[in-house]
Amino acid sequence: MIKVDRSQVSKPSALDKKNKAGKTETERAIEHYTSPTFDGTTNFDFKIYSDSEVKQALINLFKGKCAYCESTFLHVYSGDVEHFRPKGEIEEASPHKKPGYYWLAADWHNLLLSCRNCNQKLSHSLYGIGTKKTMGKMNQFPLSDLTKYVRKHDNVNGIADEEPHRLLLNPCIDNPEDHLEYGDEGVIRPKKDAGGNKSVMAEKSIDVYVLQRMYLVQSREKKLIEMQAQIQRVKEATENYNDIIGSPDTTKKFYFERILKREMEGLKKFLNPKEEYVGMARQVVGEFLRVNFGITI
Repeated sequence: MIKVDRSQVSKPSALDKKNKAGKTETERAIEHYTSPTFDGTTNFDFKIYSDSEVKQALINLFKGKCAYCESTFLHVYSGDVEHFRPKGEIEEASPHKKPGYYWLAADWHNLLLSCRNCNQKLSHSLYGIGTKKTMGKMNQFPLSDLTKYVRKHDNVNGIADEEPHRLLLNPCIDNPEDHLEYGDEGVIRPKKDAGGNKSVMAEKSIDVYVLQRMYLVQSREKKLIEMQAQIQRVKEATENYNDIIGSPDTTKKFYFERILKREMEGLKKFLNPKEEYVGMARQVVGEFLRVNFGITI
């Protein structure tokens, strides 16, 4: 997971589309859930979030990758338009799970692009665990204090009252690098602070988004091996260049300098936001560049 600047992509106009009565979907949803006849169970038919303009805007924003796990999938699947705060119900809320954040169903800042493995409830094998388990975000939205859920659209301070208690990382709000780190074999884990305490947001996000699912870890490991191989090529190119740098043979110096530049460019490609698992690359490649070349990414 990496930080994503939502301002890079404009809000899709479709989200403010009005019906023949001149009302937006958000206005109609508010009327539905605040109506005296609402029985607490009847769902509103949300549609606008799935508009093709909205989907394309999210694809552009997240570079065709899942906002949570950074896997690419557009070559086999169009992706889910994910509601960070769930629109229909809140799994952890009590005593009533319904409705969810109905007034945010068409809110641009509440929408992300997700793969089905992070977003939907599916059966997964986790890294290091043999048995399968049904996991995935779906309608989960845990808070550190379950009494702090904002359940109405007209709350004076809006969602701000709830934010200090939010436990899930949002790549458009938080910097995931402050919370997540990567280990051998592509595993992901919570970072620890100076006191040795694990990031609670990282722990909960890894669990809810299923970021330790076996096939995802294997995919990250494959990318990690590619990074390490390219780092080795840069090391060798650097040694060769340093060996010849004092030589009067300018042709040889130019030759080895060109090789070093080529290998460095190959390494930096892992940091391109369009690539998979840039969060891991920023840790692995970033540390190598900082220590060996004084380059801060």
